Amino acid sequence: MNCSEARRLPALLGAVLRELRRAGNTSAAPPGPGSGADGSLYILLIMIFYGCLAGALILAYTRSRKLESKHDPYHLYIERDWGPGGPAQAAEEGGPAEGQR
Repeated sequence: MNCSEARRLPALLGAVLRELRRAGNTSAAPPGPGSGADGSLYILLIMIFYGCLAGALILAYTRSRKLESKHDPYHLYIERDWGPGGPAQAAEEGGPAEGQR
C-alpha cells in the first residue's frame, strides 16, 4: 500500500488505530477464572506452612528426647533396682537385698 496517496493514508491510520485499541484492550483485561495462578500460590503457601510446622514438631520431639538422659534419677533407679544383679534378683537367690543389710 502506498501511503503517499491522500485517500489511502486516513484508512491506513484508522486500521492501525483500531488494531492498537484492540491489542490494548486484550492485554489490559484481568485474567479470567480459568487461570490458576492464585490457587497455585495459595496451595504453595499452605504446603510451606505445614512443612515448617511438621519440622518444628519433629525438632521439638528430638530435643525433648535428648533432655531425657541416662543420668535422670528415674532411669538410674530402673537400672540399679531392676537391672541384672539388682534387689529383685538377689531376693530370688535367697540373699539379703541391698537395703536390708
